Amino acid sequence: MNSHRRTGYVAGIATLLTPFAVPFAAPPTAAAATALFAEGATRQSGEAQSAFGGAFCQENTCRSLGRGTITPSGSARRIQDAVDSTPGEIIVAGYSVGAAGVYNRLRTWEEDPTLAPDPARVVLVVTFGNPENKFGGDNRRVPGTGLPQTQPYDHLDVVAQYDSVADSPTRFGFYSAVNSLFSNRHFAYFEGLDVNDPDNLVYQEGNTTYMLIPAETLPMVSWLAPFVSDERLAELDARYRPLVERDYDRPAYIPQGEGADWGNGTPPPSLQDPGAEQPVPDQTSTETVERESQSAGRVAGADETPAEESAGAEFVSVSESAQAAPAVDDVPTSVAGDEGSDIDETDLEAEVETEETASDQSAAYGTSETRATNESDDAEESADAEEADSAEGSDDATGSDKTGSDKTGSDKASSDSGGSAKTGD
Repeated sequence: MNSHRRTGYVAGIATLLTPFAVPFAAPPTAAAATALFAEGATRQSGEAQSAFGGAFCQENTCRSLGRGTITPSGSARRIQDAVDSTPGEIIVAGYSVGAAGVYNRLRTWEEDPTLAPDPARVVLVVTFGNPENKFGGDNRRVPGTGLPQTQPYDHLDVVAQYDSVADSPTRFGFYSAVNSLFSNRHFAYFEGLDVNDPDNLVYQEGNTTYMLIPAETLPMVSWLAPFVSDERLAELDARYRPLVERDYDRPAYIPQGEGADWGNGTPPPSLQDPGAEQPVPDQTSTETVERESQSAGRVAGADETPAEESAGAEFVSVSESAQAAPAVDDVPTSVAGDEGSDIDETDLEAEVETEETASDQSAAYGTSETRATNESDDAEESADAEEADSAEGSDDATGSDKTGSDKTGSDKASSDSGGSAKTGD
């Protein structure tokens, strides 16, 4: 009886203590940051925070600053108001014109620190599709743009390769210009790009990490995907990508590797020292760049090398064939096949050589009609020559007979004279 009573007391005490045991066992959770997103020009409110699969909103509270403005200064004012009115930790993010607005604020905060937020509460500054990106932004050479000389915030600047706004070529080139015309990569940030992908390329300079997310296929050939095989598309990409990339001067990127959690402000282990600067490769002098550009046919109006002409002819041939092809199965071998294109190119070269040979022969010997006329003239000249020779021979024969006749007459006269003398004796 007493044992049952003691057991009951123990069970009752355990029941009373159970609600208090769970809170003591669970560790306290840190408060989530508020991510403030400045939209691109005229873009809908809430679009920017959906970039990279919503990576910055999975554990943070995201807030759009409203429909995008058409000027960086308009975005900058909204960012300042949001930073001033939002307590606790924040992430400041901007897309396209919104990114230029973020850069505007960073410059202003350097000039007037009283307007700047405390670096301790800024988890991360994020810009993507940025027209002021140091290495490829369309507006990077405009005075008064870009990052300030120093800024105390951890900053990530993301660019999708061949984004025509944020990854424009360093210098003009035919193939890079064509590639830019075909590019719609400025909107790729909302199409499944992963900011934490280990294959993303990163380069660190001060507190800023520049990230380049590689394009799987060149925009100038990617539109051919419905018409050609994957193997053929890869061949075209491998042929043209070096011709496009030579017009870019890129920093010494490295793969970021595993372990990145940029949505919560955590860089990968490959970027352990935020203050370390990676070496920038030596830039060629302006004169050398111009000289190399001219020799390679990169300057407008320069003659292309035979390799470029072959590549250009192939691209035009593939493009025209793709436009004429209704489906992959109906594509000619020169477009969709692997060996067929080489055969077609060989036939084309043989045909060109045949035409050139025929042209040379025509120039040397004339047309068939001209040759017939020439042969007729030659025959007439030969007949005239033979007739002249015959006439000359006849004249010679007549002269010879006359001489012989004169000689006979002379001999006869001599004989008669001898006879007369003898009779007189």
